[in-house]
Amino acid sequence: MQEPFQFFSFNKRLDWDKGSLYNLRIMEGGMAIHQTEKYAVYKVVRSADMNGPEEVMDFTVGQGGKLIVLDGEAAVWSYDAENRHTELLLGRNHQLFTGDGLLAARGDTLFVADPVSERRVAAYSVSNSQLLWAVEAWKDRPLYPLAVAADSHKHLYTVIPLDIIIGMNGKEEVPEGGRIGLVQWDASGEAVRIFQHDSFRLDERANAEQLRRRFYTAVSEKGGVHLFDAERRRYIAFDGEGAVTAQFGIDPEGTYAGLSIDTNNYIYIGDSRHIGADEEDERFILKLGSQGGIETRVPGYRGRTDKLLTDSRNRMYVLNGETAEITLLELQQRTLELEHTRLPEGIYLSAALDTTAAETEWHRFRLDAQIPEETQVRISYYASDRKELLLHGEYVDFSQYLTDPGIPLADKLGATRELWSEPIVNPRDALLMNARGRYLWFKLDVVGSERQSPVLHKLRIYFPRQSLLAYLPPIYQEMQDDSRFLERFLSLFGTFFQDMEEQIDHISRYFDPDAVHGHYLEWLGTWLAVSEDESWGEAKLRQLIKQAPELYKLRGTRQGLSRMLRLYTGSEPYIIEYFQMKQMQERSELKELLSHLYGDNPYVFCVMLPQECIQTDKQRLIIESIINDQKPAFTDGKLTLLQPWMYMDMHTYLGINTYLSEPTLLTLDQRSSMPYNTVLIDVERDKRMDIHTRLGLDSELE
Repeated sequence: MQEPFQFFSFNKRLDWDKGSLYNLRIMEGGMAIHQTEKYAVYKVVRSADMNGPEEVMDFTVGQGGKLIVLDGEAAVWSYDAENRHTELLLGRNHQLFTGDGLLAARGDTLFVADPVSERRVAAYSVSNSQLLWAVEAWKDRPLYPLAVAADSHKHLYTVIPLDIIIGMNGKEEVPEGGRIGLVQWDASGEAVRIFQHDSFRLDERANAEQLRRRFYTAVSEKGGVHLFDAERRRYIAFDGEGAVTAQFGIDPEGTYAGLSIDTNNYIYIGDSRHIGADEEDERFILKLGSQGGIETRVPGYRGRTDKLLTDSRNRMYVLNGETAEITLLELQQRTLELEHTRLPEGIYLSAALDTTAAETEWHRFRLDAQIPEETQVRISYYASDRKELLLHGEYVDFSQYLTDPGIPLADKLGATRELWSEPIVNPRDALLMNARGRYLWFKLDVVGSERQSPVLHKLRIYFPRQSLLAYLPPIYQEMQDDSRFLERFLSLFGTFFQDMEEQIDHISRYFDPDAVHGHYLEWLGTWLAVSEDESWGEAKLRQLIKQAPELYKLRGTRQGLSRMLRLYTGSEPYIIEYFQMKQMQERSELKELLSHLYGDNPYVFCVMLPQECIQTDKQRLIIESIINDQKPAFTDGKLTLLQPWMYMDMHTYLGINTYLSEPTLLTLDQRSSMPYNTVLIDVERDKRMDIHTRLGLDSELE
């Protein structure tokens, strides 16, 4: 080429910040459209899919995300939605509770609250259906649970009427002004705390049965306890000690059901209205802020809500009692819409790029971007020798106008519509036609899809215009009409030559281990005979390449081998050579043991490493290859892994993989302790896998 190009580069936050961004975010590695997480349907589980329960009365989420379902005949089923596997946990006619029970679960514990059974609140083991604890009354009063929830510590929270009496008809009633509160039960079934507030009192006398499906509760991952009165649309939140942290009413009016709290402390309630067969279903789940107020509706679900649950991964589970369906919703990335156009796109308006030379003819754009299918990047430009332009009847500084945050985007686009060039779509490498002037401005229109956005890594604008046309005979340069086509055609080869020259000029960058990564780093590793399939990892491989000159000088020495192994494993190896134990081998009582541990060949040494340094057979092979490459000539290396336990006459070393400690008592409480030599065991020949099954002890093979 005649002379090197100059260019403006946009690849850092400081570069992009000089312009105006609309619905765009600058992140590590580039610029993209703003995205957020929104709930979308992941799976719909119907009663017919579960091949067990004919109807769904209630459900909860158990260990591993399995659904635990209660049917109308009080049978309890476990359903693995991922593998479509159903298992019966409790069959019919067990007489432990009825189909009116309320379910909650944490870990391997299932909680059932049933206001019409003998055991009003009970905890069962999911693995064997064993009753763990049960409660029939509370403070010598009838216990009438209205809603349940459980936390990560296996504490159960039940909504109950705190003031309850037996009416003339023999049924439980709550008097006017009766309190509704939450009782917290610990893992052993003891009531440890009561959550209550004066705002949760009944306005009039009511049968306890009438309060069912009115109150809902949830426990957040942060320890907050939440209570919702669907009839009065009142919400209250307590901290773990019972202090009120928030309370508010919910507008607009409606019929609501369900309550769940995600890990970000957002509140979700559902719409449980009945609609006609010919009505459009406009029932949504509402998302509330921590201080009330409807932030948005969850667009991923439409339908009736009878129960809501949110797990630790923010998956939402919705029970629709009308259709007997449980819908699983999960958060998915969604591209935000630009407020001006209501489309998933972003706009960038640059400040002026100044070449300091008038009549500069700009050369080309070069864009390094990741552009998924169904997305686009469109770029337009405008060049001029003047910074001031006539807009709205007055001269304004064009850069200040484009970057002024006080001017709406719609006004900027409307006033400058005639100035911009025709947009270039996905300009990986494009010539700038008819772009002449000292200053250049450009507009980026980044168009995304519902879930994806282009990511712009780097943008370069080259100047001045240089063309291979100058190397052709004058007759080709004088053909003005045809020379434009010829110039564009030759620009393809010009780009190729320019890229090749830039690579040659910066070839040293490819040999710098701190500047390269990925494939180039692995390629540098092959110079040291490190194959690409070896599991060195980038950080270790980079250090190996940097230390290679010094390590090469130490090759074949104990120090060199030790440094190589320390570099790969991150641990200091223990190297035992024959001369170190030669005197001990002269003693007959130690000779056999030392020969067994280290060998009796004077040309064999032993390398010992902790077991945690080698996780796979592949890593073991790499370490053995390092020993073979780095060992002195005419010697052999033996690799030994140090196990983390004491085994006499084996590789047991005090302070390395074995420690002596003083025995201590296991203190059960202030009055009881257990000696250190006590063994606890429960021998039951129940022959069930994963439940204390030990071959030869409580099970056997036949």
